[in-house]
Amino acid sequence: RAHPPFQVTPQQRTSSTMLIPKKIRLDILTYLFSEGVLCCPKDPHLKKHKQLGVPNIYVMKLMQSLASNEYVNEIFNWQWHYYYLTTPGIEYLRKVLHIPDETVPKTLKKQDGPPPGERPFGGRGRGGGRGGFRGDRDYRGPRSGGFRGGFRGGMGGGFRGRGRGMGRGMGRGGGRGRGMGAPPADFS
Repeated sequence: RAHPPFQVTPQQRTSSTMLIPKKIRLDILTYLFSEGVLCCPKDPHLKKHKQLGVPNIYVMKLMQSLASNEYVNEIFNWQWHYYYLTTPGIEYLRKVLHIPDETVPKTLKKQDGPPPGERPFGGRGRGGGRGGFRGDRDYRGPRSGGFRGGFRGGMGGGFRGRGRGMGRGMGRGGGRGRGMGAPPADFS
């Protein structure tokens, strides 16, 4: 009885591991610990990872291994893998890389920023950026100029055209999320 020439045993089928050179593996793990997060494109043929300068397949497979052991959490979106360390992952990397307990990833460090209420460029907090309260004019009122000649003034004359969202039985406010908003706040 002759066996087929390329017979694969069940043990060989389940143990498909990729050998990653030790220096590259330590580079990837060091970067992951220092940043706390790592992202890589889903492209095993990419010659070099953008931040690390190592073959992308090594980054993908090492992170896949860490994710299967629940040392990192993975988010996959638009053909990119986003990984971030978990608490057991931080402990594991401390043990593997011989890092003291005082050293933490950047994601766990407090950022030195401007004091609360002093955001540069208006920020996106309360009152800054788009959509916040504008103290230069009353709530939704008075505006001048523009296509409609003011906010409620219309075109003037006998013009009775349909504005945005009017008609089709939608009522005064139009449709699709164009409500009246919150009632005017009393800032006096």
